[in-house]
Amino acid sequence: MRTLSSRLIAVGAACLVSIAALTGCTQTSSDLGTSTASALQASVRAVTTAAAAGDIATATTALDQLQSQLLDASAKGQLSADRSTRIQASIDLVRADLVAATPPAPPTPAPTVTVTPTPSPTKAPDHKHDKHGND
Repeated sequence: MRTLSSRLIAVGAACLVSIAALTGCTQTSSDLGTSTASALQASVRAVTTAAAAGDIATATTALDQLQSQLLDASAKGQLSADRSTRIQASIDLVRADLVAATPPAPPTPAPTVTVTPTPSPTKAPDHKHDKHGND
């Protein structure tokens, strides 16, 4: 079982893969605009910073924002389909690492059931004999 620190290292490494996917040939490539690359890189840095600090919830929120930015940029044609696919693959890796680094929720204690004993029924009078002694 991996420790939390080794999981965070894995998250950091996956974030670096994302950064590499975003920055590779950005200045000379026409498949990713400079402003789009800057926005995506800022989100990647937010994920990396939060993950390195062990703040998985914030890292996940930042990753969700990165995902949203990627979908928006793709829909607007601001990056190539190939670049979008590579970035999405990196996002998927980072998300898997974040899920793996998320500590399990503490078990919910079983509700305690208090059983109140029911009073034993009182014995009904035996009416086999009427009050005159007749059966």
